[in-house]
Amino acid sequence: MANGYMGKILNIDLTTGSIETEALEESICQDYIGGYGLGARLLYDRIPKGADPLGPDNILGLLTGPLTGTPAIIGSRFVAVGKSPKTAGGWGDANCGGFFGPHLKFAGFDGVLFKGIADKPVYLMIDEGQAELLDASDLWGQGVTSLEDLLKERHGKNIQICSIGPAGEKLSLTACIMNDKERAAGRSGLGAVMGAKKLKAVVVKGKMKVPMHDEGKMKELRKKYLKEATGAYEVFNKYGTAGITHDAILSGDSPVKNWGGAGTTDFPSEPSRKISDDAVIGMEGYKPYGCWHCPIACGGKLAQKGGKFSLELNDGIGHKPEYETLAMFGANLLNDDLPSIVKVNEICNNYGMDTITVGATIGYAIECYENGLITAADTDGLEMTWGNAESIVAVTEKIGKREGFGEVLADGVKVAWEKLGQKGTEYAVHIQGEEIPAHDPKFIPGLAMTYYLCATPGRHTQGGEMIPAPDLELDQVDKYTYSGHATNHLKCVALMEVCNAAGLCMFGYLSYPVQSMPDQLSAATGWEFDMDSLLETGLRIFTMRHAFNLREGINPLARNLPGRIVGDPPLSEGNVKNITVDLKTLSREYLENIGWDIDSTIPGDESLRKLGMDFLIDDMKNVKVPGPAW
Repeated sequence: MANGYMGKILNIDLTTGSIETEALEESICQDYIGGYGLGARLLYDRIPKGADPLGPDNILGLLTGPLTGTPAIIGSRFVAVGKSPKTAGGWGDANCGGFFGPHLKFAGFDGVLFKGIADKPVYLMIDEGQAELLDASDLWGQGVTSLEDLLKERHGKNIQICSIGPAGEKLSLTACIMNDKERAAGRSGLGAVMGAKKLKAVVVKGKMKVPMHDEGKMKELRKKYLKEATGAYEVFNKYGTAGITHDAILSGDSPVKNWGGAGTTDFPSEPSRKISDDAVIGMEGYKPYGCWHCPIACGGKLAQKGGKFSLELNDGIGHKPEYETLAMFGANLLNDDLPSIVKVNEICNNYGMDTITVGATIGYAIECYENGLITAADTDGLEMTWGNAESIVAVTEKIGKREGFGEVLADGVKVAWEKLGQKGTEYAVHIQGEEIPAHDPKFIPGLAMTYYLCATPGRHTQGGEMIPAPDLELDQVDKYTYSGHATNHLKCVALMEVCNAAGLCMFGYLSYPVQSMPDQLSAATGWEFDMDSLLETGLRIFTMRHAFNLREGINPLARNLPGRIVGDPPLSEGNVKNITVDLKTLSREYLENIGWDIDSTIPGDESLRKLGMDFLIDDMKNVKVPGPAW
């Protein structure tokens, strides 16, 4: 097996309790790298078409990449993969940092695949290459914070844990897979898949070393590139993503008033500053921290003791909310009360809920309430009004418990809209069940392609012109000239696919020279990578994830498209007023560029052959998908 890998994964059948070790095929790793690239290739063969995402035939994977747990900048990531219960049974994945991913490899494995459903709650313990399923009946119902403490009391402090909270146990489609008490593999509803399998946690322990082709070269590359920090490094190092909040709100990048408002008029500089940069790191007891071996250290802990939003866990010590949480619970809800956002962040972390989904769903509920579509009789007496911090905190707790009005909102915007009789359709901002993150395509039009065409819709971390590496060579095209973006988009998407599959953090990709990625992959694995091979590999991974959806009958062009995210109708105020994104032109040129049919999005035979994916050709001829929505 190539270096960079432990060379094996675990296959767990939760129905029978069997545990088997499988050797990884080197050729598949070379073609799909790791992470969700490897996951998509394996699960395409192993999850039957039409499988129930919450049933025994779905497979939940936790997978690392070849740079996870190495000196690479920043090799701390792992991904959860599986069939999503949230996006019409399509491909699902969620990426996460912290310490769990590296330590899964140190425990001896590149990943774990779970199928079946346990007859009672269980957790998996991996200790120095030995794995066993243990009874979790006494742990079921525990929040993430207390669960991690209990497991460390039981197994020692030198373990790492990923787990679900009560939201995952109750199959909430807001549910994440959590580690380090606050790091979330947050999208696709995969916490609900873990809950459906009655799998409470995975605990890893070990000191094995990740083999590398040239360890000395890896260390030299780390020293070299650490001296070349650029791009987003300075902001992320000082503030984390909280540092972009004020500017994002005023520029039109952030959603305001459930995507229906403008920062300049509805949430201008004074309230925006209250939930951004210096205000956040100026909170009591603030201390930065980082994921495993991270030189940026964008995370932070703080204290919030006393007051109406006092933190109840960890003796009042909580975690700094990041940009997505600040925007979705702040400007999106016209809420400038920072302590309330710290509080909802704690609630979501402990219940194991995606803050993007929860904030978006509350925004939908508030707009329905403000427009008389629902009343206090529907909301358990809560006044769901813009900026009402007390109600925002209270309903977040209810969502975590699936209690009262929280039951209506517990599965996200799409399901809430259905439960409320399809009221306020224009307020229900999601794509195929996935809520939109806090970056607006009217500000960065290329994001519309990423949100709409990716196998996992509504995901800003999947690349595009929004997130180029700082020195990546791109064609100079005005962002509001809708023709001519296909080459740029392909480069940015393909490189992010490799970044995610390799186990790297996006913030490293945004903060260090792009050449660091092929250099580090080559030194770790012994395979020769350059920019051209990375682009080809990234497109192969992108195609593999897409093929999973096509087989399930999903055409991304048939997805619902919320008018608010593309400016249909356009805003009349703010920095992105009068903007309507021409998604049709952007998408058509991109599909032509990569060799997919412009109506069905089925890859052409030649495009598959170029990527060495001939095995998909016959399958793609049998695909039946609906036509485009336009």
